[in-house]
Amino acid sequence: MVTQLKTLKAPLGLWPMLPDPEDPPPKKMQKRYLVPLWLTAAMGCISPTPPPVESSEPVVASPRGAPIAIEHSPALDELRQLEDGRWDGGGRLYELARSDDEQVRAKAIRALGRLPYPRFGRATTRALCRALADESRLVRHNAAFALGLRGDPECVDELRARLTTEDPVQRAFLIEAAGRFDDPKLQNEVLAALEDPDPMVQHKAATATALWDPKAPNAERVNRDLIEVLTPFSERRHQRTKNAVEAEFVWRLLYALSRRGAELGRVSFLKYANSRNTLEQLFSLRGLAQLPPDEASVEAVIEALGSTDDWRCAYEATVALQHFGDPRAIPALKRAVEDASAHVRAGTVEALAAFPNDREKTLPLLQRGSLDLSAAVRSAALRARVRLHAVDDALEILAKRSRDEDPIVRLAVTQMAEEIVTESESVLSLLNQLTGDPSLLVATRAVEALGSHLAADVHTSPYVRASLYAFLKDEDNGKRLAAVMGLRRQPAPSDIEPLIQAFEGSQGDISNEVAFNVLQNLGAIGGDSVERFLLSKIDDPRPYVAQVAREVLHDAFAREIPGPTHLPPVSDEPVPVAGRDYPVLAVNPIVEINTSRGKMTFELFPMETPQHVHNFLKLVEEGQYHGTTFHRVVPDFVVQGGDRRGDGNGAMPWRGEGLRHEFTPRPYERGALGMPRNADPDSGGSQFFITHRPTPHLDGRYTIFGMLRGGGEVLDRIEVGDRILEIRILP
Repeated sequence: MVTQLKTLKAPLGLWPMLPDPEDPPPKKMQKRYLVPLWLTAAMGCISPTPPPVESSEPVVASPRGAPIAIEHSPALDELRQLEDGRWDGGGRLYELARSDDEQVRAKAIRALGRLPYPRFGRATTRALCRALADESRLVRHNAAFALGLRGDPECVDELRARLTTEDPVQRAFLIEAAGRFDDPKLQNEVLAALEDPDPMVQHKAATATALWDPKAPNAERVNRDLIEVLTPFSERRHQRTKNAVEAEFVWRLLYALSRRGAELGRVSFLKYANSRNTLEQLFSLRGLAQLPPDEASVEAVIEALGSTDDWRCAYEATVALQHFGDPRAIPALKRAVEDASAHVRAGTVEALAAFPNDREKTLPLLQRGSLDLSAAVRSAALRARVRLHAVDDALEILAKRSRDEDPIVRLAVTQMAEEIVTESESVLSLLNQLTGDPSLLVATRAVEALGSHLAADVHTSPYVRASLYAFLKDEDNGKRLAAVMGLRRQPAPSDIEPLIQAFEGSQGDISNEVAFNVLQNLGAIGGDSVERFLLSKIDDPRPYVAQVAREVLHDAFAREIPGPTHLPPVSDEPVPVAGRDYPVLAVNPIVEINTSRGKMTFELFPMETPQHVHNFLKLVEEGQYHGTTFHRVVPDFVVQGGDRRGDGNGAMPWRGEGLRHEFTPRPYERGALGMPRNADPDSGGSQFFITHRPTPHLDGRYTIFGMLRGGGEVLDRIEVGDRILEIRILP
């Protein structure tokens, strides 16, 4: 059986299959030719640029942005409408994919690739497979990338057959697509591509292995192949300086080994833990943090914490030291608690919870963290203190800090009240108090946290469940969703009726997410009444809700429900077209985001992601972002904001329904401006996130609609709770 690797909101849960023991080992290239890497215009939208040089401050582009050109024709306008509707036009899209016009064919192939699978199945996949042999490189590249997005097992044989192409860009996209399946023969091809003569193909292969199950039967073989390719670079790392292409390959290999938690990678992690290349050091430190500590690892991380000049590496060192729990790290942490970066200080004080036997040394540092000007650091100190105290003392600390005037600290109280699972009624009383917090960021988290206490005490469990049932009827859909997720911790037959009422009663923003999560809860409960309800929702007018109903029926009840192949568009509203509905732009727009930490400048990409750019500019013109917060900051990953609610649940786009995804081959580098979404790929809205570093596991799964061009030091300073004062479009 061949299936696509499942993708979730977070990049986890990827399951490759056991290779056939009779399969030959991966083909090895006799010689590797390292040539400069150029990002290509493979999809007809990305301008060729040299590989980015990682630094703390991105290179500033021309203040006017790149010139753009919007093409118009009846066929292209029709394609935009079909693509936005996620519809094949009753077969019209397949006709356009055979057009004599290269641009029409390429855009039709792109639109076919964005049709949801399995709602659109064999016919769509076969059209894309045929396009792999198109005379146009542009069409071939679009087809290869699109097959990776869809993940239909129908294309596996065609992918393998086309991997012999001499076109390196097509090979790169084919390898990227191959890496998303759990087919052992395709995995062999990906491993062989680690020694492809073209560096773009090598990089795609390395990234693909990071997505595979690190506990699969072939995991050790995968790790050995990665080490085998990395070793020559490691052996000569002191002999000469790597060029930019080689340096990128090295950090991608380290990235893959770190995400796989490969013990075989320890030697390489140690070699690069104090590398002068930021990304090599960063992913090596992340890799060491995944492994059981040994003396060499502890010493390497302590050295890195004291010597690195990049806050991201210092933060990763604090995370590793927290996992290690070795008291030799305390002097280094004592110095780091004074670091200029609040992220590093927060990581440092939270790491102190790992040393319960050294309180005389750590308590003064925790006290320092409790008085820090940064709410994020104070919150980290609170979490560490609670973990170091007995339950009764911890609850007393939480009760006192629940009255803190800063919602970020109260959020930390909620997080710890969720973590302390005890029979004490005081923790439930505290959470119930926080469900009424004036900050929705705190209140919705408190509602969901109640679910962690469903099984803590048989006497209090009915009261917890009753509280969650009450929130299923709340006027606020964010609290309804939180209650659904809380009940998922301990499903029970009594949940069925309240969940169905929540499904039927939710309208407006967040209602779609409430609906499909209710269906998933019901599937975990089972029963005849659940099956009947699910059958009534297989034709829900909301496509993703209908899809989840079919998936739950398949997984929980072994019911095969054929999906419709030709449906009308999701929306009757015409797709806005540049030149008709809004002005044609002479250049890529440049926007300035003014925050409470300073200003950042971004270039937007309307040729690549027209709907997302139009949505963002429209909301900017309406002033929708003024006063909103960065409600989520994950150091050395992302900052996320733009939600009017402030809790991460609000996402209403300009026309009131979710934005269709516009995934492109543009990679997630440092400073990428991306669109958050829920499990539905077509659920973009008003929020946005910005990446601290390259995040390859997001490539092709989240829309990138802009890139940081100035203000990297501001990005590094942003903390949870900081505000967006204004966003303006620069002339």
